[in-house]
Parts: sequence; structure tokens; C-alpha cells
Amino acid sequence: MGTNICSLTDREYMTRLQIRILEDYADKMDKRIKTREAEELERVKNLVLNGTIPLCQAPPEMADHPVMLIDAICNKLIAERRSKIKIPTVKIPTFLYWDDTPDPESGLTIQKGHVFRSPDEQLCISTEKYLEYTEEEEEKYIMPQEEYDKIIYINPLVKKLLECE
Repeated sequence: MGTNICSLTDREYMTRLQIRILEDYADKMDKRIKTREAEELERVKNLVLNGTIPLCQAPPEMADHPVMLIDAICNKLIAERRSKIKIPTVKIPTFLYWDDTPDPESGLTIQKGHVFRSPDEQLCISTEKYLEYTEEEEEKYIMPQEEYDKIIYINPLVKKLLECE
């Protein structure tokens, strides 16, 4: 043909043109989607590297990133060392426990003077015994009602409202 002139009535040409336009639109859409995905991945990557997002929540695309590889190696080393640690369990001998209750009479020893505690007797000393608190000290800090009435200012409208109640 060799001309730049096309006929709008040429059905075959218009269908090829429509197909080409739709393919071009789809290609441009795919490019935009890929650039948005790349930008989002870069944003998430920066958030992970800044510490805003924890490394455990990093996207799988970052698995080959050097920071992730170093983190995996460190976690592996820490897990190995923790598995080797044996926490000693301390067994305290029973004779080191302090108990002020005498053992019940066995008949083997003479236990004169031992009196078992009554169930109502308290083992602990109350805290009030150690605190020297008196009501006189409290009165030093509290203002008498007469002085309070002299100092306090109540708006006349508030007084009227209180009287209405």
C-alpha cells in the first residue's frame, strides 16, 4: 500500500489497530505495576533497615539481602550456644532452711521449754510497729475549716447553682 492514509471503513485495519492499542495499554499497565511494586519493595526494605519493621517481618524478597543473611547466621550461632548452655539447678540442703518451729517431740531427745506456736499467733511483725505515724502529724498539714472558708472563692453563679440543688 505505502500510504499513510487509512480508511475508517476498513474493518480489518481497524481491528488490528484496536488489538495493537489494547496490547500497548496492557504493556504500559504492566510497566506501571512493576515500578510500583519495586518502589514499595524499596520502601519496605528501607523501613526494615531503619528498624521500623522488625527483621522477622521482612518480605521474602529480602531473603538474599546481606543484612538478612547476617541475621540468619547470628540467630543460628545464638541458638547453638543456647543449646549448649546448661542451667545448673541449685539444691539447697534442708538443714539450711530456717524454721523457728521446733520439731515435734520424738522421744529421743529432751525438749524441755519448747512450746509450739498457737495457730492464731502471727509470725510476721506488722508494719505499723515500725512506722511512727500519729494523727497529730496529719493535722499539721491539714488546713482548719475556718481558714479554708476565708481563703476559698466561689463564683456567685456557682453559689446560686449549689443553692438550687
